[in-house]
Amino acid sequence: MSALTAALLIFVLRCIDVSLGTLRLIVTVQSRRTLASLIGFFEVSIFITAVATVVNGPLNPLKVLGYGAGFAAGTFVGVTLDRRLALGRAMVRVITQEFDELSRRLTADGFGVTMVEGRGGRGTLVGVVFTLVGRRKIPEVLQIVRTVDQEAIVSVQEIRQQFLGYFAGKRPAPQVSMTS
Repeated sequence: MSALTAALLIFVLRCIDVSLGTLRLIVTVQSRRTLASLIGFFEVSIFITAVATVVNGPLNPLKVLGYGAGFAAGTFVGVTLDRRLALGRAMVRVITQEFDELSRRLTADGFGVTMVEGRGGRGTLVGVVFTLVGRRKIPEVLQIVRTVDQEAIVSVQEIRQQFLGYFAGKRPAPQVSMTS
């Protein structure tokens, strides 16, 4: 096998194994043991093949370059796959003066909502609106927030596990009155 062919093979193998490593890490954090183990099996098998190809014969700069470039590309591909697959759930937290309207809109669109009233730093009445959603639903929630209050403060936190509670789309949204 020529050095260029070996370098290309190493690049592809590293790209695949690093992408799998990124996905394995994500599903591990989400406590998906079986899936993480399965991904890990393929990840390390591909990794060993890539390393063996690099160290087979005299050290070749093209092989090393393919190894490094494959690692970098695999990181990029892994993060891109994570964004596209959007596995798992997230908590969206919104601090807004329009908390009643936001709670109504989110509930009307089928999202579970918890709202806490409070005071901002300047003494204004604000609400913190929480909703737990699948990561794929985050753009939809953010669009609703922007429609209701472009000045809202929003944070998104991935969650490892969720127990009990309302899961959007799993049952009909409850009819609640949101009055202050």
